[in-house]
Amino acid sequence: MQRRLTAYLDESQSNRSRDPDCYVLAAALCDPTELEIARTAMASLLLPGQTKVHWRDEQPARKRKIAETIAQLPLMHLIVVRDGRPGERAERRRRHCLERMLFELDELEVARAIAESRGRADDLRDRRLLDAQRAKQAVSSELLIDHVPGPKDPLLWVPDAVCGAITLARTGNPGYLDMIETAVAVQVIRIVAP
Repeated sequence: MQRRLTAYLDESQSNRSRDPDCYVLAAALCDPTELEIARTAMASLLLPGQTKVHWRDEQPARKRKIAETIAQLPLMHLIVVRDGRPGERAERRRRHCLERMLFELDELEVARAIAESRGRADDLRDRRLLDAQRAKQAVSSELLIDHVPGPKDPLLWVPDAVCGAITLARTGNPGYLDMIETAVAVQVIRIVAP
Protein backbone atom coordinates (compact mmCIF):
# COMPACT_ATOMS: atom_id res chain seq x y z
CA MET A 1 0.00 0.00 0.00
CA GLN A 2 1.35 3.40 -0.96
CA ARG A 3 1.71 6.05 1.73
CA ARG A 4 -0.59 9.00 1.10
CA LEU A 5 -1.03 11.24 4.13
CA THR A 6 0.81 14.52 4.63
CA ALA A 7 1.38 15.84 8.14
CA TYR A 8 1.86 19.52 8.95
CA LEU A 9 3.83 20.15 12.15
CA ASP A 10 4.25 23.04 14.54
CA GLU A 11 5.15 23.36 18.19
CA SER A 12 4.83 25.58 21.20
CA GLN A 13 5.98 25.87 24.74
CA SER A 14 3.04 25.93 27.09
CA ASN A 15 2.23 28.84 29.39
CA ARG A 16 5.50 29.29 31.29
CA SER A 17 3.88 30.58 34.48
CA ARG A 18 0.81 28.31 34.65
CA ASP A 19 2.14 25.19 32.91
CA PRO A 20 5.94 25.30 33.22
CA ASP A 21 8.31 22.76 31.69
CA CYS A 22 5.77 21.65 29.07
CA TYR A 23 6.27 21.45 25.32
CA VAL A 24 3.57 20.70 22.74
CA LEU A 25 4.07 19.41 19.20
CA ALA A 26 1.02 19.03 16.95
CA ALA A 27 0.50 17.42 13.57
CA ALA A 28 -2.45 17.98 11.27
CA LEU A 29 -2.80 14.97 8.96
CA CYS A 30 -4.47 15.35 5.59
CA ASP A 31 -5.10 13.16 2.56
CA PRO A 32 -3.64 14.71 -0.63
CA THR A 33 -7.09 14.85 -2.22
CA GLU A 34 -8.24 17.22 0.56
CA LEU A 35 -5.17 19.49 0.75
CA GLU A 36 -6.49 22.33 -1.40
CA ILE A 37 -9.85 22.43 0.38
CA ALA A 38 -8.13 22.70 3.75
CA ARG A 39 -5.51 25.18 2.48
CA THR A 40 -8.18 27.46 0.98
CA ALA A 41 -10.24 27.41 4.18
CA MET A 42 -7.24 28.38 6.29
CA ALA A 43 -6.11 31.07 3.81
CA SER A 44 -9.58 32.65 4.07
CA LEU A 45 -8.82 33.45 7.72
CA LEU A 46 -5.94 35.76 6.84
CA LEU A 47 -6.66 39.37 7.76
CA PRO A 48 -5.34 42.38 5.83
CA GLY A 49 -1.75 43.02 6.86
CA GLN A 50 -1.17 39.51 8.20
CA THR A 51 1.42 37.24 6.61
CA LYS A 52 0.12 34.22 8.51
CA VAL A 53 -2.48 33.29 11.09
CA HIS A 54 -0.68 32.97 14.41
CA TRP A 55 -2.73 31.77 17.38
CA ARG A 56 -0.75 33.69 19.98
CA ASP A 57 -1.52 37.01 18.25
CA GLU A 58 -5.27 36.47 17.95
CA GLN A 59 -8.12 37.74 20.13
CA PRO A 60 -10.70 35.32 21.64
CA ALA A 61 -13.33 35.91 18.93
CA ARG A 62 -10.78 35.19 16.21
CA LYS A 63 -9.52 32.12 18.08
CA ARG A 64 -13.09 30.85 18.13
CA LYS A 65 -13.43 31.39 14.37
CA ILE A 66 -10.09 29.64 13.76
CA ALA A 67 -11.10 26.67 15.93
CA GLU A 68 -14.50 26.45 14.22
CA THR A 69 -12.81 26.48 10.80
CA ILE A 70 -10.33 23.77 11.79
CA ALA A 71 -13.17 21.64 13.17
CA GLN A 72 -14.78 21.64 9.71
CA LEU A 73 -11.64 20.51 7.88
CA PRO A 74 -10.97 16.92 6.77
CA LEU A 75 -8.04 16.53 9.16
CA MET A 76 -6.89 14.28 11.95
CA HIS A 77 -4.75 15.75 14.71
CA LEU A 78 -1.95 14.08 16.62
CA ILE A 79 -0.45 15.90 19.58
CA VAL A 80 2.64 15.00 21.59
CA VAL A 81 3.02 16.70 24.96
CA ARG A 82 6.28 16.59 26.90
CA ASP A 83 6.09 17.33 30.61
CA GLY A 84 9.77 17.97 31.18
CA ARG A 85 11.94 18.49 34.17
CA PRO A 86 12.50 21.93 35.68
CA GLY A 87 15.50 23.49 33.97
CA GLU A 88 15.29 21.20 30.93
CA ARG A 89 16.03 23.20 27.79
CA ALA A 90 13.18 23.77 25.35
CA GLU A 91 15.22 22.26 22.51
CA ARG A 92 15.57 19.00 24.45
CA ARG A 93 11.81 18.92 25.07
CA ARG A 94 11.22 19.56 21.37
CA ARG A 95 13.60 16.76 20.38
CA HIS A 96 11.76 14.26 22.61
CA CYS A 97 8.43 15.36 21.13
CA LEU A 98 9.71 15.12 17.56
CA GLU A 99 11.20 11.64 18.13
CA ARG A 100 7.83 10.38 19.34
CA MET A 101 5.93 12.26 16.63
CA LEU A 102 8.07 10.79 13.85
CA PHE A 103 7.48 7.30 15.25
CA GLU A 104 3.71 7.86 15.41
CA LEU A 105 3.56 9.37 11.91
CA ASP A 106 5.51 6.42 10.52
CA GLU A 107 3.10 4.01 12.24
CA LEU A 108 0.22 5.87 10.55
CA GLU A 109 2.06 5.49 7.24
CA VAL A 110 2.41 9.22 6.67
CA ALA A 111 4.41 9.89 3.50
CA ARG A 112 5.64 13.38 4.27
CA ALA A 113 5.92 15.61 7.32
CA ILE A 114 6.13 19.35 6.68
CA ALA A 115 7.36 21.44 9.59
CA GLU A 116 7.45 25.19 9.88
CA SER A 117 11.02 26.23 9.20
CA ARG A 118 12.92 27.55 12.20
CA GLY A 119 16.01 28.43 10.17
CA ARG A 120 18.64 26.43 8.34
CA ALA A 121 20.50 25.13 11.42
CA ASP A 122 17.34 24.00 13.23
CA ASP A 123 15.89 22.44 10.08
CA LEU A 124 19.11 20.48 9.59
CA ARG A 125 18.89 19.32 13.21
CA ASP A 126 15.40 17.92 12.47
CA ARG A 127 16.70 16.06 9.40
CA ARG A 128 19.57 14.62 11.42
CA LEU A 129 17.11 13.48 14.08
CA LEU A 130 15.07 11.70 11.40
CA ASP A 131 18.26 10.07 10.06
CA ALA A 132 19.16 8.93 13.57
CA GLN A 133 15.67 7.48 14.06
CA ARG A 134 16.04 5.61 10.76
CA ALA A 135 19.47 4.29 11.81
CA LYS A 136 17.90 2.94 15.03
CA GLN A 137 15.08 1.51 12.89
CA ALA A 138 12.56 3.48 14.93
CA VAL A 139 11.10 4.86 11.68
CA SER A 140 11.26 3.65 8.10
CA SER A 141 13.05 5.32 5.24
CA GLU A 142 9.68 6.04 3.62
CA LEU A 143 8.83 8.93 5.95
CA LEU A 144 10.20 12.23 4.61
CA ILE A 145 10.48 15.61 6.33
CA ASP A 146 10.54 19.05 4.72
CA HIS A 147 10.57 22.57 6.13
CA VAL A 148 8.56 25.51 4.82
CA PRO A 149 8.33 29.12 6.09
CA GLY A 150 5.09 29.64 8.04
CA PRO A 151 3.61 32.27 5.71
CA LYS A 152 4.09 30.03 2.65
CA ASP A 153 1.57 27.31 3.52
CA PRO A 154 -1.70 28.01 5.36
CA LEU A 155 -1.85 24.38 6.50
CA LEU A 156 1.03 25.11 8.88
CA TRP A 157 -1.33 27.47 10.71
CA VAL A 158 -3.48 24.51 11.76
CA PRO A 159 -1.01 22.80 14.13
CA ASP A 160 -0.05 26.22 15.49
CA ALA A 161 -3.69 26.77 16.48
CA VAL A 162 -4.04 23.24 17.83
CA CYS A 163 -0.97 23.78 20.03
CA GLY A 164 -2.56 26.98 21.29
CA ALA A 165 -5.85 25.21 22.03
CA ILE A 166 -4.00 22.44 23.90
CA THR A 167 -2.08 24.99 25.96
CA LEU A 168 -5.27 26.83 26.88
CA ALA A 169 -6.96 23.54 27.79
CA ARG A 170 -4.02 22.62 30.03
CA THR A 171 -4.33 25.97 31.83
CA GLY A 172 -8.07 25.92 32.44
CA ASN A 173 -9.76 27.00 29.19
CA PRO A 174 -10.75 23.86 27.23
CA GLY A 175 -13.35 25.60 25.03
CA TYR A 176 -11.30 25.89 21.84
CA LEU A 177 -9.99 22.33 22.07
CA ASP A 178 -13.54 21.10 22.73
CA MET A 179 -14.62 22.69 19.42
CA ILE A 180 -11.88 20.89 17.51
CA GLU A 181 -12.30 17.55 19.30
CA THR A 182 -16.01 17.26 18.62
CA ALA A 183 -15.48 17.28 14.86
CA VAL A 184 -12.20 15.48 14.31
CA ALA A 185 -9.98 12.80 15.77
CA VAL A 186 -7.50 14.22 18.25
CA GLN A 187 -4.94 11.90 19.77
CA VAL A 188 -2.77 13.25 22.58
CA ILE A 189 0.36 11.36 23.59
CA ARG A 190 1.96 12.41 26.86
CA ILE A 191 5.67 12.00 27.52
CA VAL A 192 6.80 12.48 31.10
CA ALA A 193 10.47 13.16 31.79
CA PRO A 194 12.18 10.35 33.71
